[in-house]
Amino acid sequence: MRHLAVIFLLALSLTGLKAQESEYMFEVGLGGGFSWAYGDINKNKAIYNPAMAGSVLVRYNANPRWSFVTDISTYGIKGDSKDFDNAFPNDSHYKFDNRVWQLSFRPEFHFWNYGWANDYREKKHLAPFLTAGIGGGYSNGDGQTGALLCLPIGGGAKWKMTPRLNAQLTCLFTRTFGDKVDGLKDPYNVGSNAFANSDWIGSIVLSITFDFKERCFDCNKE
Repeated sequence: MRHLAVIFLLALSLTGLKAQESEYMFEVGLGGGFSWAYGDINKNKAIYNPAMAGSVLVRYNANPRWSFVTDISTYGIKGDSKDFDNAFPNDSHYKFDNRVWQLSFRPEFHFWNYGWANDYREKKHLAPFLTAGIGGGYSNGDGQTGALLCLPIGGGAKWKMTPRLNAQLTCLFTRTFGDKVDGLKDPYNVGSNAFANSDWIGSIVLSITFDFKERCFDCNKE
């Protein structure tokens, strides 16, 4: 009887160890938050007149340090030149309420190994990260609209709440190669300067993702 009890306890411990060691290759989830614009009206004020932002995320986890995310996002941006002391030619007044749709691809680097099981790699449930990538988008609303080339840069933190459920807070500053995001195109007539006439989008998004497709450690590499 004593031997049967020992075998039963050993089996339970091995089963628990296998569950802890499970890793998943992919994540899918949704995010929501707020966004704002930097451009000809708002030069540097953070979280100015925030509007609703949302995203759909698909992430590939290459290892505990690196992930690669495909992000389909929408950003609301609003502004009014009356909120600032900027002087426009002919004392013009500008106001915009636009929405930007964006598809981007971003690698994410974790400052330390991220995961559920605390194995020899010393994985952590909470890990800050940095990210940068490339994407394309479209702006529509008041004033100028059209396609955009985007470069999102930022960081945040990930929290593994359960073995398959993650929460992530991401702060991005997205440079758009174009002068259309805030509805104004070269109001000072300085010409087509990519640095002077580039708008930015700031965003803070909280997302929840679910892991799927367990990584096989015993599979033949073929």
